[in-house]
Amino acid sequence: MEQDRILSYLTDPDLPNGLEQINVVVSRDRYGYGLTVSGDNPVYVLSVREDGAAHRAGVRVNDQIIKVNYPSAYDSMQYREYQ
Repeated sequence: MEQDRILSYLTDPDLPNGLEQINVVVSRDRYGYGLTVSGDNPVYVLSVREDGAAHRAGVRVNDQIIKVNYPSAYDSMQYREYQ
């Protein structure tokens, strides 16, 4: 199944060490989202299934998730695991 993928690169002078913010849309496929996350504040990507929905959208291990469907990731993804 072809997945929608939107990546927009934003420059933000407040980001440390030259990091860039990337907005990614991950559309669940028949196997799920294809990633596991951990953390509270911040939330980090622990693993990404090769060729899974998250991988195809550009999500990588150690990415920091700051928002999910617009609410704060810290509120909506605490210790939640998506596979």
